[in-house]
Amino acid sequence: MAQRRGPPLSKAELRAQADAAIAAATKPVTKLPTKLSRQCGKCGEITAVMVEPGEAAPPFQCKRCDR
Repeated sequence: MAQRRGPPLSKAELRAQADAAIAAATKPVTKLPTKLSRQCGKCGEITAVMVEPGEAAPPFQCKRCDR
């Protein structure tokens, strides 16, 4: 049979535990480049480009038909 863990915590106690867990986290959040894949409407070729976080997506250029 399953054993009971203890009395249920109140919302204030759960919130305090969450705040403590967030404050204890030391690993920084890093944003990675995003891979955009697009397909040419003329020839169907798929072109992929890497975009750094915060940059705008470059205009589409097909490698095969230069559209």
